[in-house]
Amino acid sequence: MTAGEQFIDVGILTKGKPTLGMTLATLLLQENVRLRVRLVDTADKPVIKRDDVLFALKLAQDRGVICEYEYSKERQRAFSDGRLRLLESMTGPHTCFLDDDIVLPSSTFATLAATAFQAGAYGYIAPVCLNAGAARGFLADRPHYSPGGLFHQDALVRAILRDYYATTVDVLDARSSHEKVWELAFLSELFPALGRETLVLPNAISYHLDYHRGMRWELTEEKLLERSRAKVEELIAKHRAALMSAPKAG
Repeated sequence: MTAGEQFIDVGILTKGKPTLGMTLATLLLQENVRLRVRLVDTADKPVIKRDDVLFALKLAQDRGVICEYEYSKERQRAFSDGRLRLLESMTGPHTCFLDDDIVLPSSTFATLAATAFQAGAYGYIAPVCLNAGAARGFLADRPHYSPGGLFHQDALVRAILRDYYATTVDVLDARSSHEKVWELAFLSELFPALGRETLVLPNAISYHLDYHRGMRWELTEEKLLERSRAKVEELIAKHRAALMSAPKAG
C-alpha cells in the first residue's frame, strides 16, 4: 500500500499553550499522507474559542483532514486521562501522540509513513527532535520515542496502553503520588520489551518550541526510570496472559 491509501491517527493533548496554533498548522500542511486528528483540551478556558484554533479547524476542512475536538474538565490526572481519551478514538494501527509545542516540516509524516507502511508490524518510528535537550532527562543521550513519532497499535499494545493511562499517575499530572511514572520512558521501554523494532529516522525532523524550559530534575531520577520499566513488565505479563486465555474466535 502507498501512504495515500492508509491513515495515521494523530492525537494532540493541550493545556492551551500559545504554540498550539503553530503545531496545528504544520500538522495540517503535511504532504502526501492522510491524517485523522483528535484534539483533547484540558486548558482552563477552552482553546476552541481562540482564533488560531478556529482558523486551524477551518484549514482542516479546506485540506480535507478529519479533525475532532473534545474539552476535558479533568484536572488531577489531566495528562493521563487526556491521553486515554485520545487513545479511545485512535483505533488504527498507525498512531501518533503529538504535543502542543512540536512543529514539523511538511515532509515529516510522509517520511515516517513510508517506513511504517512497509514495515507492517513495528514498535515505534520516531523523528529526530531538535531542542529536546535536557528536557528529556535520562533519555536525552539515547534513542527514544518522541512526540510526533508513530507507534504500531495491535490488540496487545492497545490493551497495555489503555490500562497504563487509566491506572497510572504521570510526572505531568497534578495528583500527588509516590509511584509516578513517565510516559516517554514507558513508551521507549515498552516496544523493545515486546520484541518490536524501534527506529529514530535521521531524515525526519521535529522541532520542540519550548525554548524557555530548563532542566526538569525529576526526569533525571533513576527511580522514575525503574518505576516506568517495572510498569512495562507488569502490564506486558498481565495482558499477554489475558490474550492467551481469551476464547479463540470461530
